[in-house]
Amino acid sequence: RPVLTPVFRLSKSAGRNVLVAAGNGRDNCVGHVAAPLRLDCGRTYRLKVRFRMSADINPHKNLLFVVFGRNPQKLNNGIQKYKKLARGRASGEQTFHVPGRGTMDGEIRIYFRYSARGKVWIESVSLEKCAPIPPRPVRLCAVEGRPHDADWAKVLDAAGKQRADLVLLPEYMNGHTRESLNGPSAKLMARKAKRYKMYVAGGIVYKDRKTDTIYNTALLFNRTGKRVGHFSKIHPFSPETLDEGITPGADVPVFKTDFGTVGILICYDSWFTDVAELLALKGAEVILFPNVLYYRSLMHARAADNCVRIVASDWGNCDGNLAPCGIWDTAGLEAGGKNTDVSVCTNAPRTYSNVRKLRVGKARIVAATLDFAQSPSPHNWGGPFRSAPGGRRFRRDQMKLLYQEIQREVERWWEND
Repeated sequence: RPVLTPVFRLSKSAGRNVLVAAGNGRDNCVGHVAAPLRLDCGRTYRLKVRFRMSADINPHKNLLFVVFGRNPQKLNNGIQKYKKLARGRASGEQTFHVPGRGTMDGEIRIYFRYSARGKVWIESVSLEKCAPIPPRPVRLCAVEGRPHDADWAKVLDAAGKQRADLVLLPEYMNGHTRESLNGPSAKLMARKAKRYKMYVAGGIVYKDRKTDTIYNTALLFNRTGKRVGHFSKIHPFSPETLDEGITPGADVPVFKTDFGTVGILICYDSWFTDVAELLALKGAEVILFPNVLYYRSLMHARAADNCVRIVASDWGNCDGNLAPCGIWDTAGLEAGGKNTDVSVCTNAPRTYSNVRKLRVGKARIVAATLDFAQSPSPHNWGGPFRSAPGGRRFRRDQMKLLYQEIQREVERWWEND
């Protein structure tokens, strides 16, 4: 709409042309400039930008640098991360593959939006062919079994023989026995992690003896058997807090591993969007999800909403929509699953392979290899990065306002007339 169109003009800076994008006095201004291009299908491209901005500009909120094919169902991609440089400057880049054969007509678009008086000086925009994105295969194992039935040592042995990079045991893997961070469960996971040179995670009831506090906690160990860190359930189930005295966690960390960035949420955390969103915003590429039981219908939503992979392990209590263990990719597709739910984005490319399902006594393992170099998401099908809002900062335009109002409503204990 003309009334919303920002100001775009060329200006000289240090002897060269710079594209200036600025607000038109309206907070709701939005518009773009575009340049046509022709892409070679089957090739990989790198889009790079560098710009200077006024202090009131947030690149994720106020800017979009996007490459479109003429058929946006086949190609729309763009810059999703930025680096802060000196003197008010920033840079960003995105590497992407153009599918198909032959050539594809398209365009580069630069959007400016939602700033009445902000200004950006765009110093360079380049799109060049580059080497293909190398694959990042990661072997993941989800586990299903009950503490009093499953032999976790044998389960980890079987997963190790699958050449797993990461194995997830369920929530309450030792029942309701209270343990320290170095208790029997931790020692077992550390020992098997070191033996098979794999990451191992699982859930325990952690008792902090210094404060006499108990938590529902998941531990993560690396390939040398060292504990990388732990996460305590943010949203305990009501009986856990009311009847068992479990205290909610107070931190949502992510963990750097040699194959990618890992986050954890536990069981009832999945009913809330906030933990998964926060993990995605912090850079999690895969979320470990230990459970007693859970709802399968939540998994593809959490994965696709946040463009993350999910590994879900549980006790195996199946009742209708309550699900066995499984692994989901960033488009919400279950590795080895039927993927018949109407809300699943079935036209996404498969990023999983070598799916195996094993029995180990009364326990069960699902193993799959996922390519972490490919992160298809519903945002790839239509518009400038539509859908997949959780991990996408540029889709969070109104979240500050909403979160403030949500918090006010949470703290309001009385009913309005």
